[in-house]
Amino acid sequence: MKKERSNNTLNKIANLMLAVGLVFLVVPTGLWLNAKYYQWHEVKKWQPVARVSANRDRSASDNAKDGNYSMSVSSDGSTTAGDIADLVARGPGVKGKSIAFIVIPKLDLSVSVVEGETWSNLAKGPARVSKTAQIGATGTSLISGHRTMYAAPFHDLDRLDIDDRVFVYTERALFVYTVIGIKRVKPDDWSDIKSGGERRLVLSTCDPMYSAAKRLLIIAELSDAQKLDDVN
Repeated sequence: MKKERSNNTLNKIANLMLAVGLVFLVVPTGLWLNAKYYQWHEVKKWQPVARVSANRDRSASDNAKDGNYSMSVSSDGSTTAGDIADLVARGPGVKGKSIAFIVIPKLDLSVSVVEGETWSNLAKGPARVSKTAQIGATGTSLISGHRTMYAAPFHDLDRLDIDDRVFVYTERALFVYTVIGIKRVKPDDWSDIKSGGERRLVLSTCDPMYSAAKRLLIIAELSDAQKLDDVN
């Protein structure tokens, strides 16, 4: 009788461990698939916006290629501060909605950016930290993304080097940023997130891999901007 009770206990423990193992397998897979589906859906929406810019100036295609995307920037090289201000989104974006589309040719990365850095938003893809500057505006716009979890959009962020370019599409414009700095800082170090000064973009993710001990910051400065044709 005692042996039978012992066997029943072992069976219960084994079943419990099996159930826990299935949860740890199914839940991450489900979250990964959800993030992949969300990004696939959003890329389809942003694709026409990216192509508007591509069709404007094919001569710059060798400078920025990403799969089917070919980006170009304004060739007159004379965008004024006033012009740029006109291209920046008016008012805060709707939290949880896609507000931008990042293309980084070197990383073969094309990914939608969500407004608001909540857990659920970061599960969809990179998110703009709402209290920072709007994309293209004076100051620093901070976009954070996972490096290993969900679809891991910023997995290869450490491959970027100085002078690499980051293309950020919004509904109004294409903003081209050039990498000027790469840092690894403590999670509570906000010294590079400035409220004024140059128009900058900071991409942030955990560092090292599988750890949140530090944050990897890719610091980029706005080098060009152009209004997108046929986009209001």
